[in-house]
Amino acid sequence: MKDELKKEKIRCTCGKWTRPKHFNMEGFKVRGSECPSCGEVYFNIEDANKVFVYNKIKKAALTGKVTKAGNSYVLRLPKALVDALGLSINSTITISVETPTTVKLVI
Repeated sequence: MKDELKKEKIRCTCGKWTRPKHFNMEGFKVRGSECPSCGEVYFNIEDANKVFVYNKIKKAALTGKVTKAGNSYVLRLPKALVDALGLSINSTITISVETPTTVKLVI
């Protein structure tokens, strides 16, 4: 954890050095730092951007497409969803059936 937060120590606008810290933003773990003197908070731009992208798409109606590859069926996901969830090629997700017309994806 310390190595992960090492680069988050920066100088605050008040002149003091901040303390690296993890923050919870809408279920995401966001790296950042907080000034012990004035309480100013600084977020890691990459982590904060993931939360921004997630908020942008969370209420959008996204559609995927089912295709066939050999004997398997493939569910194609929109790039915005893949980016927001931090998925990559060969990521594993769990799919459970909620109702006959609803499924739940678990990452």
